[in-house]
Formats: sequence, C-alpha cells, structure tokens
Amino acid sequence: MEGQPHGEHLSVAKALYQLDFYLNTLNLPVSVRDLYEAAYKRRRGEAYDDRWLDYLADNPEVVNSLDEPFTSHTIIEVLMKTGHEPIVRSLIREVRRRDIGFTHAYMIGSHRRR
Repeated sequence: MEGQPHGEHLSVAKALYQLDFYLNTLNLPVSVRDLYEAAYKRRRGEAYDDRWLDYLADNPEVVNSLDEPFTSHTIIEVLMKTGHEPIVRSLIREVRRRDIGFTHAYMIGSHRRR
C-alpha cells in the first residue's frame, strides 16, 4: 500500500504501537506521542511532525503486531537497532521522573483498545 510503512519503518511502527499499548495497559501517565515529542521536538525544530503517529492504527500489519508476543525488552531493542535511542531515553527519563517501578512483562494484546 502506498504511504504505508514497510521494512525498518514497519518495525518501528509496530514497536511504537506495542509500546503505546504497553503504557496504556499498565495505566502509565505517558503516551508514545509524549515520548516522541520529548525525544524529537526540540531537535527537529520546525521540521518536527508527529502526525504520522495518528495513522499507526490504520495499518493492519501494525495493529496485528499486538497478536505477536512482545516485552519492554523487544520493543526497546527494535527502537535501539533502528536509531530511535532518543525515544528510549525519553522513556527512561519518564520512568525515573515519575518513580515508576518497571519490570519486563510478556504481553500479547488480547485486550486491545478500540
């Protein structure tokens, strides 16, 4: 499909979608959009654009990634390998700032938000 992520971009889209699900399921007071903004808004300045995050749920491959097993480790591994260390650093800062206990949870998205 034109305009749909593929390859490495698809991996990132899946990881971010899984991370957003993970954060929401654990009722953490932070979203992927918050992390993305903290990671890139100042760095990219006027070129910053997070609107693409609104379309993650439009891609069936991304949505179906919740049916795949994932942990915080697998999400972070994808983000690190694809050059999105700033998002991981933002996540770590938020976890520390909010004094959130963090463990690796094995998740399958059987209770998806709609």
